[in-house]
Amino acid sequence: MTRIHALSVRPPDTPEPAGIRPSAESGIDVTAQSLRQDGIPVFPISGEIHYSRIPRERWMPVLTAARAGGLTHVSSYVLWNHHEPVRGQADFTGGLDLRAFLETAREVGLGLILRIGPYAHAEARHGGIPDWLVDSGLPLRTNDPAYLAEVETWYARLAHEVRSIPLFSIQVDNELYDGADHLARLRDIAEGLGFTAPIWTATGWGGAAVPDGFLPVYGGYPESFWVDAETDPDLRSHANFYPSPRRDDDSIGADHRDDAAVAEAVRAPHPFTTCELGSGMTSAYHRRLDVLAADVAGIAMAKLASGSVWQGYYMYADGRNPRRGLQESHAAGAPNDFVELSYDFGAPLQVEGVPRASWAALRRQHLMLARWGSALAAMPASFPDDAVDAPDVTGLRWSVRSDGASGFVFVVNRHPGVDLPAHEGVRFEVGDVMFPEADIPTGAVFAWPFGMPLGDATVHWLTAQPVTEVVWRGSPLLVAAATDGIPPQVSADADAVEVPARRGRVWELSRDVGVAARVLVLDQADADAIAVADGRLVWAPGAVVTAGGEVTFAGDAAVTPRVEVLGEDGWSAVDVEPGRPTPVEVRVERSAGAPPARSAHGGRASIPDSWDAAAIVTVAIDPADERTLRLDWTGDVARAWVGDRLVADALWTGRPWRIPAEARGDASELRIEILPGPPSGRVRFAGSPPVGAEVVRAELEPRVVRG
Repeated sequence: MTRIHALSVRPPDTPEPAGIRPSAESGIDVTAQSLRQDGIPVFPISGEIHYSRIPRERWMPVLTAARAGGLTHVSSYVLWNHHEPVRGQADFTGGLDLRAFLETAREVGLGLILRIGPYAHAEARHGGIPDWLVDSGLPLRTNDPAYLAEVETWYARLAHEVRSIPLFSIQVDNELYDGADHLARLRDIAEGLGFTAPIWTATGWGGAAVPDGFLPVYGGYPESFWVDAETDPDLRSHANFYPSPRRDDDSIGADHRDDAAVAEAVRAPHPFTTCELGSGMTSAYHRRLDVLAADVAGIAMAKLASGSVWQGYYMYADGRNPRRGLQESHAAGAPNDFVELSYDFGAPLQVEGVPRASWAALRRQHLMLARWGSALAAMPASFPDDAVDAPDVTGLRWSVRSDGASGFVFVVNRHPGVDLPAHEGVRFEVGDVMFPEADIPTGAVFAWPFGMPLGDATVHWLTAQPVTEVVWRGSPLLVAAATDGIPPQVSADADAVEVPARRGRVWELSRDVGVAARVLVLDQADADAIAVADGRLVWAPGAVVTAGGEVTFAGDAAVTPRVEVLGEDGWSAVDVEPGRPTPVEVRVERSAGAPPARSAHGGRASIPDSWDAAAIVTVAIDPADERTLRLDWTGDVARAWVGDRLVADALWTGRPWRIPAEARGDASELRIEILPGPPSGRVRFAGSPPVGAEVVRAELEPRVVRG
């Protein structure tokens, strides 16, 4: 039986100005629908990367991989306690050199977003406010003159560091719900010291009060570490997987609020912009998480389906703190307990710039936005009258974004931890456009185009997701990703004839004068391996491919690297020498004892104070080897030492533990302690709890670069 899902669309009204007050001349303005550059809609894609949590030697590979992954801008907190642990002794050298980081980001082509605090959260101790200020007794995060004087001194130093560097946007204090006057005062201080930007943002979740002239930005995560171990699932986070006019996820930061915030669906007349779209999730001791790449792609698509015109991810790269004593902890009175150094977010990029599967899954969406984002930014979202919302897990989740003539049908048939039902016999009707009937399988997430111009042709509809467009054999080539389980079909205002192809399926859109355009549809795995370099398609699974054509393989992808380029004669292979991991000997010095008893804080399990029951192993490494040490291990918590210096730590989530060369320094041996699992306290794991304590495998990861 055919199930018709229909929506009428019309040209959108001319959007009214959003009332955003810039402090820099840039050609950027903000309407109720979108951000614009010189009157043309733009679609920013930003990712949070904390410079002070990444070794300086890794800034360039991390930022290069971020740009290759489709980011247009990089965002970073400036964590005050990282820079000024002692009052009056601020440090901006080495890995804390903010200016050098910003200049590196500009060098790789990224715009700049700063979140200058003073309060950041970011799972930092006291939210990034230094201990000396916390202990001063001043009323923090208020307009108290003495507190503002301390902030002004700090802002003045920051302004000196970033002088003459153009910023796209600035955020002052983070997650302040009832302090609009304070946010406005902080902005006045910052502007008076020379900070300028076209856009000043404020986090809008939790129904926060946002001052006039600020752009409210939102977030949404696929999972949450900040709820209790017994909360399974976190329904507020899972509500982010529904296309909806709702913008607010009021669960974010809820454990740091004294009162219950009220989520607000729409804050007119502002566009829907995000700054903390969860592209992973870190783990607190009591709640261990490992977000799947498909869930990252699913939540990102759900926000596009909901009308987002700025995809801002948190975090886009993992990190590690520059020293001990900087992380949120029970000992510091925080509600969650974290290890001291690691900020493993399960992010698209690992701390040294090696991609995870989520990087490729998001890149596929970002390539689409690079080509059609300007058009999409001008398209409001429309939702069916019978749209489903949380906690419904039976109905079809879909929406349309359109300018009245062209647009996209979005479907998000994915939900973390739940196999949503397949929907058989679905036919979308958008105005006069009728898609063919299709069976939508469990887990399907896609955007199908209609009314899409393609050179001199128009694609009436396509049952595959656009990825990018290039010129091939003298005609436009639309590259698309098939939806697993749904046969690709195309309709156009030209004859669509399928022709033989070695990779994917190719249709030629022909008229009497010849081929007007072509459509190449790849399966999802091949589409995740696609990049564009110098205007040509490159197929390189697991590789970072820059716009100039440099191809870098690292980790598992370097073992059997493969590269093919689409030329005029078709796909041709590029020779790449495989990388070889180097096994590292692990010597057991002491076996683990019984899992130690855990204390708790506020009902949440704490990291044990005693390590007497830990297994101890040593690992010998050539100090000159600059490769990352990868440890496959089991246990509860682990620490790595060089002498009496802690150089790395980890909570067990099932992911490998990676220790970059910069953390090891010139050491020739690491001593590793592993507390055994399972924990005796209340701890939630994504899968089965770990048992015992051991390093299963240790190796130095390969790296291959092909120019």
